[in-house]
Amino acid sequence: MSKAPKHPNQRDDLKRWNNEGGAPRSGHPSQELPSTPERRAETALYYFNIRTEDGFAEDPEGNKYPNLQAAREAAAAQARTLIREGDRKGEDRRSWSVEIMDRANQQVLTVMSR
Repeated sequence: MSKAPKHPNQRDDLKRWNNEGGAPRSGHPSQELPSTPERRAETALYYFNIRTEDGFAEDPEGNKYPNLQAAREAAAAQARTLIREGDRKGEDRRSWSVEIMDRANQQVLTVMSR
């Protein structure tokens, strides 16, 4: 029969914490790095709807992006393209916006074409 104490000391608590993936104490690196399975970057589906002063054009297909920041950058690039196309056609499209919608058709961000 083992004579282990009923209540572990603080050192044992911290050792267990580190072994269970807890953050090491400041200045005391963990003995082992927790093994993490490799994950592929999850992507999300976003729709870019175009809102003009006269109407609305819905994106029926959407595109996948690794995160909202990547979707925002793509929407900003699309807004710049819309302005350039408008300039070539003699149309002022600077009041247009690109509305970024998620898979549930909820608006998550608006990018202005200014």
